[in-house]
Amino acid sequence: MNGTEMFIHTCNLYTGMYGFHLKETLENHDPRAYVWQYMKRILSLLLVIITAFVGHAKAMTYEDERTTARDFINLLETNNLIIHDPEITWPIQMISDRLADHIKEPVYSFKVHVIRDRSINAFTIPDGHIFVNVGLLLFAQDLDEVAAVIGHEMGHSQLRHIPENYDTQLKINAATILAVLAGTLLSSKNPEAGAAMIFSSLGGSENIRLAYSRQNEFTADEYGKALLKASGIDTTAMPRFLIRLNAFSGAGGAPEYLLTHPYTQNRVANMREDPGKPHPDSKYWALYASIAGLVLPGGEVGMRVSQVPEPYKSLALALSDTRAGNHTQALALLDKIDLPVAKAYQGLNLFALGRKDEAYPLLKEYASSSRTRIALAEILQERGEFDEAIKTIEPYQGENVRVDYTLGILYEKAQKPSLSHACFGRYFYKTDNFRASLYHIEAALKDQDSLPKDTVEELKNMSDMIKKKQQNRQ
Repeated sequence: MNGTEMFIHTCNLYTGMYGFHLKETLENHDPRAYVWQYMKRILSLLLVIITAFVGHAKAMTYEDERTTARDFINLLETNNLIIHDPEITWPIQMISDRLADHIKEPVYSFKVHVIRDRSINAFTIPDGHIFVNVGLLLFAQDLDEVAAVIGHEMGHSQLRHIPENYDTQLKINAATILAVLAGTLLSSKNPEAGAAMIFSSLGGSENIRLAYSRQNEFTADEYGKALLKASGIDTTAMPRFLIRLNAFSGAGGAPEYLLTHPYTQNRVANMREDPGKPHPDSKYWALYASIAGLVLPGGEVGMRVSQVPEPYKSLALALSDTRAGNHTQALALLDKIDLPVAKAYQGLNLFALGRKDEAYPLLKEYASSSRTRIALAEILQERGEFDEAIKTIEPYQGENVRVDYTLGILYEKAQKPSLSHACFGRYFYKTDNFRASLYHIEAALKDQDSLPKDTVEELKNMSDMIKKKQQNRQ
């Protein structure tokens, strides 16, 4: 994908996320109190995205790639669009690592991110970052299909389709931004119409041409197929996935020249391979149950897992009950499941019910997510074991605002003021209290020699982003 397509993909991410939240807000509150707040927020985000992607009129250097990727990921992180639950992310990264082991002379160290978006999509950005939407993971019927999609995106990265073809400068004007904004808002009621408005605005006024991109797609398909074969993964997974996707989306949509991917039937024909049948295994069902229980709205989980085999059906329902605060009900389901994730969430539910002595050994052995590690850290904090509590959640900073806040308190009690200010700066940044965030960032940077270099860089980037947002709002 080129820079224009990357921008469209990013807009589609926000179309899904902010369209949903806006609709939910308007249904439950006075619209006049919230519409302008959301419009300003989305417009600010779009302006930051445009600032990151505009201005390159030649192939990107590796440093350009790293900078662009960092800014893009920071933007998604700030708006809680990247999922960090290891029950979801680890299986996907393990697939990526398996594929990467068979790449000769890899250009990048590939990192896969799972996006909190329900559309069936995956994309790559510079510096070897691959993004897979939750919607795609729910649509795939086994892990081979997920591997096929990741292999395809690895082809885009390894063949440097983005940086080496970043030669069409994207020129966005205020009218285009407002049209994209309108499409985003319209998507809350009609996603197809909203997406059409985005494509019409960018395609009509900027003369987007995707013919070369379509050739890149076919090349990435061939690369991905070869990677699957070398990795011992079913090569029929991609045509099987694409055929089902085509049946799901229908062939009567937008003309092919407006799409960022060619028509799926054309890609299937180009692969010259008959699709096989999916083979979901225990790892696939554990992933599916974790997504359903940890990400989807509670009312949807039961419907999604009605045909899922046990114990994964009960796992999904228990995780959903945990999120809803139905801790006794969740414990009854988890008690029958002999899986590490079930043991970890047993501990979490026991902790929530105040049964901390029972929760501690389970959390100590099985906690692996920010949710469960926070509970363990709070038990350790109550016992006065501040250093151990810090070690428990330190690797998870930046993934969960509660981690940032808890670490801020723990560092303060451990007499580490700069680290405490850094955590509070991150916490207030993610909760949109920019004035408090800048105060703590500046306080932390006064003694930046005591901070890790990546933390210093992160704080400076947050400070820059705050100033850009403040300028865009003026």
